[in-house]
Amino acid sequence: MNIDWLFAGENYICDVRTVGVLVRNGKLLVQRDKDGTEYALPGGHIKIGETLEDGLKREYLEETGAKIRCEKLLWSEECFWEWKGKQAHNLAFYYLISICDGYDIVDNGEFQSHKDNADVVLGWMPIDEIQNVTIYPEFLKKEIYSLGGEIKHFVSR
Repeated sequence: MNIDWLFAGENYICDVRTVGVLVRNGKLLVQRDKDGTEYALPGGHIKIGETLEDGLKREYLEETGAKIRCEKLLWSEECFWEWKGKQAHNLAFYYLISICDGYDIVDNGEFQSHKDNADVVLGWMPIDEIQNVTIYPEFLKKEIYSLGGEIKHFVSR
Protein backbone atom coordinates (compact mmCIF):
# COMPACT_ATOMS: atom_id res chain seq x y z
CA MET A 1 0.00 0.00 0.00
CA ASN A 2 1.17 3.50 -0.68
CA ILE A 3 -0.55 5.02 2.36
CA ASP A 4 1.40 6.70 5.17
CA TRP A 5 0.95 5.28 8.67
CA LEU A 6 -0.75 8.51 9.72
CA PHE A 7 -4.22 8.90 11.17
CA ALA A 8 -5.88 12.25 11.77
CA GLY A 9 -9.20 13.48 13.05
CA GLU A 10 -10.64 16.83 13.93
CA ASN A 11 -8.77 16.99 17.25
CA TYR A 12 -5.85 14.56 16.87
CA ILE A 13 -3.07 13.28 14.65
CA CYS A 14 -1.14 10.03 15.15
CA ASP A 15 1.79 8.73 13.13
CA VAL A 16 4.74 6.36 13.00
CA ARG A 17 8.09 7.81 11.95
CA THR A 18 11.41 6.17 11.18
CA VAL A 19 14.54 8.29 11.60
CA GLY A 20 18.21 8.07 10.64
CA VAL A 21 21.17 9.06 12.78
CA LEU A 22 24.00 9.60 10.31
CA VAL A 23 27.35 10.68 11.79
CA ARG A 24 30.47 11.36 9.74
CA ASN A 25 33.70 13.19 10.61
CA GLY A 26 32.26 14.50 13.87
CA LYS A 27 29.16 15.86 12.15
CA LEU A 28 25.50 14.86 12.19
CA LEU A 29 23.14 15.11 9.21
CA VAL A 30 20.20 17.32 10.25
CA GLN A 31 17.25 19.02 8.60
CA ARG A 32 15.19 22.14 9.22
CA ASP A 33 12.41 24.07 7.53
CA LYS A 34 13.91 26.44 4.94
CA ASP A 35 12.83 29.47 6.98
CA GLY A 36 13.05 27.77 10.38
CA THR A 37 15.55 27.62 13.20
CA GLU A 38 14.55 24.28 14.76
CA TYR A 39 16.38 21.15 13.67
CA ALA A 40 15.42 17.49 13.46
CA LEU A 41 16.91 14.29 12.11
CA PRO A 42 15.98 13.16 8.58
CA GLY A 43 13.41 10.42 8.20
CA GLY A 44 9.71 10.16 7.63
CA HIS A 45 6.48 8.24 7.89
CA ILE A 46 6.46 4.59 7.05
CA LYS A 47 3.86 3.24 4.67
CA ILE A 48 1.28 0.70 5.81
CA GLY A 49 2.85 -2.70 5.14
CA GLU A 50 6.41 -1.31 5.10
CA THR A 51 9.05 -2.18 7.70
CA LEU A 52 10.73 0.60 9.67
CA GLU A 53 14.08 -0.12 7.98
CA ASP A 54 12.60 -0.23 4.47
CA GLY A 55 10.76 3.02 5.14
CA LEU A 56 13.96 4.70 6.32
CA LYS A 57 15.87 3.50 3.26
CA ARG A 58 13.11 4.85 0.99
CA GLU A 59 12.95 8.19 2.81
CA TYR A 60 16.73 8.71 2.67
CA LEU A 61 16.85 7.88 -1.04
CA GLU A 62 13.97 10.31 -1.68
CA GLU A 63 15.43 13.11 0.43
CA THR A 64 19.20 12.78 -0.15
CA GLY A 65 19.64 10.60 -3.22
CA ALA A 66 21.76 8.18 -1.14
CA LYS A 67 21.18 4.53 -0.34
CA ILE A 68 21.76 3.67 3.32
CA ARG A 69 22.23 0.68 5.60
CA CYS A 70 20.48 0.46 8.96
CA GLU A 71 23.22 -0.59 11.37
CA LYS A 72 21.40 -0.62 14.69
CA LEU A 73 18.16 0.48 16.36
CA LEU A 74 19.22 3.11 18.90
CA TRP A 75 16.06 4.55 20.43
CA SER A 76 12.29 4.43 20.39
CA GLU A 77 10.18 7.38 21.42
CA GLU A 78 6.56 8.12 22.27
CA CYS A 79 6.09 11.84 21.70
CA PHE A 80 3.04 13.86 22.72
CA TRP A 81 2.51 17.53 21.85
CA GLU A 82 0.02 19.97 20.42
CA TRP A 83 0.26 20.72 16.69
CA LYS A 84 -1.93 23.31 15.00
CA GLY A 85 -4.55 22.95 17.74
CA LYS A 86 -4.58 19.14 17.57
CA GLN A 87 -3.26 16.61 20.05
CA ALA A 88 -0.36 14.85 18.35
CA HIS A 89 0.92 11.37 19.22
CA ASN A 90 4.02 10.20 17.37
CA LEU A 91 5.84 6.90 17.63
CA ALA A 92 9.43 7.25 16.38
CA PHE A 93 12.22 4.73 15.88
CA TYR A 94 15.80 6.00 15.51
CA TYR A 95 18.43 3.97 13.66
CA LEU A 96 22.17 4.40 13.44
CA ILE A 97 22.78 4.35 9.69
CA SER A 98 25.64 4.42 7.20
CA ILE A 99 25.82 5.32 3.51
CA CYS A 100 26.16 2.45 1.04
CA ASP A 101 29.26 2.21 -1.15
CA GLY A 102 28.95 4.23 -4.33
CA TYR A 103 26.78 6.92 -2.70
CA ASP A 104 27.60 10.09 -0.79
CA ILE A 105 25.98 13.08 0.83
CA VAL A 106 28.33 15.97 0.20
CA ASP A 107 29.36 18.35 2.94
CA ASN A 108 29.29 21.73 1.20
CA GLY A 109 26.52 23.58 3.02
CA GLU A 110 22.82 23.01 3.17
CA PHE A 111 20.93 21.42 0.30
CA GLN A 112 17.26 21.08 -0.58
CA SER A 113 15.48 17.77 -0.17
CA HIS A 114 15.52 15.83 -3.45
CA LYS A 115 11.86 14.90 -3.61
CA ASP A 116 8.81 15.80 -1.65
CA ASN A 117 9.94 18.36 0.92
CA ALA A 118 10.75 21.51 -1.07
CA ASP A 119 10.56 23.56 2.14
CA VAL A 120 13.14 21.42 3.95
CA VAL A 121 16.92 21.84 3.82
CA LEU A 122 19.48 19.32 5.04
CA GLY A 123 23.10 19.75 6.04
CA TRP A 124 25.91 18.53 8.26
CA MET A 125 26.20 20.05 11.73
CA PRO A 126 29.21 19.54 14.03
CA ILE A 127 27.99 17.35 16.89
CA ASP A 128 29.12 19.82 19.55
CA GLU A 129 27.01 22.57 17.91
CA ILE A 130 23.75 20.72 18.61
CA GLN A 131 24.10 21.88 22.21
CA ASN A 132 23.50 25.46 21.00
CA VAL A 133 20.40 24.94 18.83
CA THR A 134 16.84 23.74 19.23
CA ILE A 135 16.85 20.17 17.95
CA TYR A 136 14.39 17.32 18.22
CA PRO A 137 14.35 14.89 19.82
CA GLU A 138 15.60 16.80 22.83
CA PHE A 139 17.29 13.69 24.25
CA LEU A 140 19.63 13.73 21.24
CA LYS A 141 21.85 16.34 22.93
CA LYS A 142 22.88 13.75 25.50
CA GLU A 143 22.44 10.46 23.67
CA ILE A 144 24.49 11.39 20.57
CA TYR A 145 27.63 10.72 22.61
CA SER A 146 26.72 7.09 23.43
CA LEU A 147 25.58 5.39 20.23
CA GLY A 148 27.03 2.00 21.15
CA GLY A 149 24.90 1.19 24.19
CA GLU A 150 21.62 -0.57 24.75
CA ILE A 151 18.42 0.38 22.95
CA LYS A 152 16.64 3.08 24.98
CA HIS A 153 13.00 4.08 25.08
CA PHE A 154 11.87 7.68 25.72
CA VAL A 155 8.55 9.36 26.42
CA SER A 156 8.53 13.05 25.47
CA ARG A 157 5.85 15.59 26.26
